[in-house]
Amino acid sequence: MVVFRIVLVLVVFTLLLVLGLTNARVETDVNVFGTAFDDIPVAYVMLYGFAFGAMCVGVFSLVSEVQLRARIRRQRREIEALTEELHAFRTAPLDDQPGGEL
Repeated sequence: MVVFRIVLVLVVFTLLLVLGLTNARVETDVNVFGTAFDDIPVAYVMLYGFAFGAMCVGVFSLVSEVQLRARIRRQRREIEALTEELHAFRTAPLDDQPGGEL
């Protein structure tokens, strides 16, 4: 799965690089939140769009990673508690059991 992800990122990066190089001389006007930028190369607009998208994916992945690690910690503590309980049951003396005498 990791290899597939790396190959996919490389393919997308290569396609964006080729597309950016073919549009390097094309200029456009950009309006971002009411601020106007004139004569900006399309390659820069694509680069900033790609970087912003990658940053958003990174933030969401980080949040997901933190949640998963917290869940793993909780489950490890639960497993340790259950293992201790099982060990206590295994080492409990049998003569203290009710109805053990016949």
